[in-house]
Amino acid sequence: MRRGANPWLALLALMFGLFMALLDLSIVSIALPAIVQDLRTDLTMAGWVLDAYSLVFAVLLVTVGRLADLFGRKKIFMAGMAVFMLGSLLCGLAPSIDWLIGFRALQAVGAAVLQPVSLAILIAIFPREQRGTAVGLWGAAAGLATALGPVLGGLITQTLSWRWIFYVNLPFCVVGLVLVWLWVPETREVRQDGRTGRLDWPGLLLVSVALFTLVLAVMQGNSWGWGSLPTLALMGLALVALASFVGVELRVREPMVNLRLFGIRSFLLSDVAMLLFGMAMQGAFVIVVFYFTELRGYDQLGAAYALLPLPLASLILSLLMGAVGHRLPPLLVGLVGLLLVTLGFALLALISASAGALDTAWRLALIGVGMGMCFQSFPAFALSEVPPAQLGVGSGILNTFRQVGFALGVAVLIALLTAQLPQHLQQARQSSVQLVESDQQLPPVLRSHLVTALQQANVGQSGGEAQSGSATVDLRPLAQMVPPGPQREALRSHLQALGGRISALFSAEVMKAFAATWWASAAFAALGWVLTVLALLLGWGRSRRQVAADADQVAVAEVGAAP
Repeated sequence: MRRGANPWLALLALMFGLFMALLDLSIVSIALPAIVQDLRTDLTMAGWVLDAYSLVFAVLLVTVGRLADLFGRKKIFMAGMAVFMLGSLLCGLAPSIDWLIGFRALQAVGAAVLQPVSLAILIAIFPREQRGTAVGLWGAAAGLATALGPVLGGLITQTLSWRWIFYVNLPFCVVGLVLVWLWVPETREVRQDGRTGRLDWPGLLLVSVALFTLVLAVMQGNSWGWGSLPTLALMGLALVALASFVGVELRVREPMVNLRLFGIRSFLLSDVAMLLFGMAMQGAFVIVVFYFTELRGYDQLGAAYALLPLPLASLILSLLMGAVGHRLPPLLVGLVGLLLVTLGFALLALISASAGALDTAWRLALIGVGMGMCFQSFPAFALSEVPPAQLGVGSGILNTFRQVGFALGVAVLIALLTAQLPQHLQQARQSSVQLVESDQQLPPVLRSHLVTALQQANVGQSGGEAQSGSATVDLRPLAQMVPPGPQREALRSHLQALGGRISALFSAEVMKAFAATWWASAAFAALGWVLTVLALLLGWGRSRRQVAADADQVAVAEVGAAP
């Protein structure tokens, strides 16, 4: 770090880019209906506005980390912010859905730079005793972006236009560029001979192909079918590209990714933990939103407000850990965070279909506390023993594991939910038929009519059918099937109560489908905790010093064997 540079001012400058990149992962989702209507497209096509961003973002994290190590992290960060700003402007001006998807991909190229490179710069410029606080504040910015994304997107779309969710990035990017130029020092890989390393083009190409095909297959697996030819072909291509990448990296003099990094205990454990943590968190960010909109009947903005306890708790915890977290071992903090995430999802799976907003809110807040602890601790722990010259690529790998976890979590949990819903809706229909058949207060003709209607009801896989539990079924109009008089009025009251009981049956069964996904999320987080603890107990992985010593021995052996 250059003399006189203030790392805290550098942190403030970097937060502008980090905040915008993470905000755009979530801000667009709530604007999709408006985009569909304005650009005259369908929701499937509009979904690629989200998918194109996520796909490009995940694929480029490792590559941009390596470029930053080689050519200067500040320089690459500023270039990424400029690309992100240009992509945001073009997204706002997009004349059609095709152009919008393409411009979102361009925007994601810039966003992929901002998150890993900002973390690498922080680790490089802050002294070890201040890194915990710095990473805690970095995590707090991520939590704030997550909290504000859906709400801010809804407010901007309702009051202005969906195009302004992109235009709002422009002033922040301009200010961020100026502050980064003024306050952030340059850091990069410098070899012992003083020269800059070379870019491993074969490795770059192979890792990009491997990540692109893997993430695309995971994202589209539910749509195409996990056993379909396109999905299997992409998975196979990903495995071939990954195996070829490992083979190339073991042979080249200056690899894209130094595979010895995975021999460092702290780095390896954090990668595995963040992969499983990313899978678990989609139980909150995706499934809970479906729960609020499909079962509870909230609109999208209402669901965003209902979800707020989770990111706000994460934000508060990140700020708190930023102040005191440096006194605690980061691995211990991360393990406690995974336990809280596990407990939070387990408690969420136990709520009833009639649970109030407060019952859901405190469980989400518990998950948010665990999320904040994981975000604050695992990045610091992962990079604590990574050589300074490889901080960019190390940060990129860590973020890639997390993004792949996010993609896997969405795919697995959506597949689980859509598989569970038909079974539970069918069970609700059977229980409702039994309820009606045993109801002797109903006239036989009306009882037969209701049984037939329930047996013929469509209970397929559509997520919208979960709405059958979001409001009471009104059976009172069926009272018109009996002659006017006191009997009709009594029957009307009875039908109202019966409709409520049938709705409760459907709500309870649909709730079981959501609970299954939250049990799965709890299992992912628990598995991350178990693997991390077992790895520590069994001595899985080595310290950086041990890895460096092994590398030195190999180098000496190669020199000794040279002619």
